[in-house]
Amino acid sequence: MTGTAGAAGAGPGAFGRLRRWSRRDDAEHAPVLDLTDVDEVTMTLLAPPPPFQGLRRRVVDQFTILSANRCRLARSVNWGPLDDVLNQVVPVTGAGRVNTVGRLPPEVLVLLPVSTLSKRALVAFDLTGPGGSDAHLMPYGTSVALQGNLIARLADPLGVPLEEPARRMVDAISRFRPGRLSDNYPRLVPGRGRPLRLDAIRTYLEREAELAVPASRLRRWQDQVVDAERVLAAALAEPFDPLSSAETLLLAVGELWRDPDVPDGRDLAAVERYLTGFTTWIDALVGVGAAAEPVLTTVAEYGRRWEALAAVTLDPYRPFLIKTSEELRTVLVRGRPVLGRSGPPWRQLLHPAALVDVDSGGTGSYHVSIGTDDTSIELDTPMMIDLFGDPVPRTYIEDVQRNREVYAFYTTDARRPPRSRLVVGLSVSADVSRITGAIGVLMLLTVGLSALPVELAPDAVAVITLPSSFAATVLLTRERSSLAAWVLGPAKTTLLALLVALAVLAGLRATGWHAPPDPAPPAPAAAVTDPPARPAQAAVTVPDRPGGGTLEAL
Repeated sequence: MTGTAGAAGAGPGAFGRLRRWSRRDDAEHAPVLDLTDVDEVTMTLLAPPPPFQGLRRRVVDQFTILSANRCRLARSVNWGPLDDVLNQVVPVTGAGRVNTVGRLPPEVLVLLPVSTLSKRALVAFDLTGPGGSDAHLMPYGTSVALQGNLIARLADPLGVPLEEPARRMVDAISRFRPGRLSDNYPRLVPGRGRPLRLDAIRTYLEREAELAVPASRLRRWQDQVVDAERVLAAALAEPFDPLSSAETLLLAVGELWRDPDVPDGRDLAAVERYLTGFTTWIDALVGVGAAAEPVLTTVAEYGRRWEALAAVTLDPYRPFLIKTSEELRTVLVRGRPVLGRSGPPWRQLLHPAALVDVDSGGTGSYHVSIGTDDTSIELDTPMMIDLFGDPVPRTYIEDVQRNREVYAFYTTDARRPPRSRLVVGLSVSADVSRITGAIGVLMLLTVGLSALPVELAPDAVAVITLPSSFAATVLLTRERSSLAAWVLGPAKTTLLALLVALAVLAGLRATGWHAPPDPAPPAPAAAVTDPPARPAQAAVTVPDRPGGGTLEAL
């Protein structure tokens, strides 16, 4: 297939000079040069050498917290023109299959790395090519094969080629997805930071891969790969993940039978040969020294993440923009998850926060903005921590824009941490916070007054019921989003507890608790009676005396 360009009437010499491009294994006069199967192009875009590290100019991430469960990430990646790459890195085979030297066609189809995603199901994923054109996400198996090609390409210059047994294990590491274990067999998953038990691995291999391994043999395999697991974990320098197939290599054994290039994936002797080849290759990389660190880091990272690749049609002479959007799980915490800075529980309840994972790797500039979909939620200034929970000593942020609803920063410094985490404090708006706080204070005073051993007048009872009606209104009011409900959760729980306490006190008062004692009945008045009559005395006859009467006698 040959394409030509030139003025009408150009001679044979002009025809030769103006030949634009050729690809002989494609249809004649095809309008698009398809380079999706040329690994040199894809590898250069995945891991650009120093001359091409500025191809990905800018990455813009926009996080929008939709609810307490969902967070939307909209990413746009600005790329520079690809004409220099296509003119230099595409080899001309002996048969002249591909020739991109000279003038390129107006449209070229290539595989572009979109993002490095964790091994999880994609939710509401959308991909848009240059100018709003279609872009097609490649299957997971294609990414697995290209990831293996990239690792082989990185290892070859070190004199440690990726031989066939080791390559099969590298592909198995990339192919394993944690959901096969955590979703299908949740009881086998250990606690955070704890390794998988050997009997759990044996059960998983037997059920998922139909690979029955005796316990003694599995223990021997574990002893064989333990050093390689430590090397890969140290190279990645991230918190231990028991479901990473690079840090628990025996999980990758269950993926060998899925490889079409492995006919004996369920043969125990063959599996042991693959493990031996891989551990020998890792030992050889360790012997190389610091130069092998990119290879080890890449292998370890593909145990947790995968490269999302998209087939994109673009103009090689123009810069272009790739846009993606997806929904992530919102990670909400109470307090600040920073090691060494723990506080009392009541203080942590007053500091709800969202955790946002930031992937700022690359040499281009990086922009990120964080906001919410609920205007009643306000943001505090985020704090950047590493994946271990320690504060990042230097963030290399060059510009910051902040208000109560959006926080954004910008950096171009290549020394920035490639992966970090932002702790974004969340709070309700000031008016809602003041109203809720005032009602809480009134309810606290009401409960305290109800608990005092005093008799309440009818007017006081009416005053007491007023704060309880306000509290009930707040409790029954539905928030705008589940995020606002989560932020107000402790406040509403406190109001509910005070309302229940008030109801209990009212019931106790109704049964007579704290009622003043009844006054003692007055003593009965003594009956007024006539004094007892004196006993009758015998009449005394007073003799008459001469010269006087009775008075005289007395």
